[in-house]
Amino acid sequence: MQALLRLTQSMPGARFDPGDGAVAPVAWVSPADANQVRMLFQWCAQFKLQLVPAGVSGGLDDALEHDSPRDLISRVDPATPTICVDVRRHLADLTSSENGRLWRAGPGCTIGGLPAAIADELLSHPHAHPGQTLAAWFARSGRSRHLQSVDVMLSDGSRERFGQMGAGGVPCVHSPMAKRLIPVLFQMLCEPLMQSWCASDVWPARYRLDALRVDHRRAPDMARLLAGSRGTLAWVEQFTFDATPPGQAAAAEMQSGGDSRAVALEQRIKALFDPSSIFPHLPARISATT
Repeated sequence: MQALLRLTQSMPGARFDPGDGAVAPVAWVSPADANQVRMLFQWCAQFKLQLVPAGVSGGLDDALEHDSPRDLISRVDPATPTICVDVRRHLADLTSSENGRLWRAGPGCTIGGLPAAIADELLSHPHAHPGQTLAAWFARSGRSRHLQSVDVMLSDGSRERFGQMGAGGVPCVHSPMAKRLIPVLFQMLCEPLMQSWCASDVWPARYRLDALRVDHRRAPDMARLLAGSRGTLAWVEQFTFDATPPGQAAAAEMQSGGDSRAVALEQRIKALFDPSSIFPHLPARISATT
């Protein structure tokens, strides 16, 4: 706790609510800006804690549907030391460029705060509502033809912008970690089982490896791979939306079953992105009968 006290003193404007020992988090934090999230990340890496976005892990309930930190943090695995981060108060910037065509939004921005053309499309999907944060929306599904890219912090602390890749699936990335993991993902996609899943109308895993397919319908897209990943693969710092995107082919639906081969794929992708387990674990699958 002394280390946590020193950290709080170095983060002016942030709100800290220390855990009381009865629940999992070491602290509940509302950072004042993205730099403070990066400080929290380094602290979690040093002390072997997990960095969990509030409202996007466990039961995937939206942060704005709860009144107190305890309502949210009780949904984190009680055996896992955790820093729970609330993005609602300060990480909600929204700016535009290119005469209002591109919109950049922080993870605490709500769907209802986006331009109407973008918000209406997001709200057309299940479980979305105007007060939902983009962090919770992206963790739950992240489906939108308007989403152009996401700026993320990877598990080694490096920062990267993920979106559509170049011709032939050539990645336009800069960090050493991204340059290592993307070729491995493409190798996974070439496996016979993955190819058979890509040919189906249903993708059985919760990590969308099929987003890296190279075909005539759409370019490989790392942002789509992260969509719906429950905050377990990377920390999203910013979203970029295109208010007038080109049309896109419909993606395969995601199945919520319990195929052991799909679970094995999820474990491989999780280990590739997050070898130190600094981000939350992927929640257990829900049986189709429940």
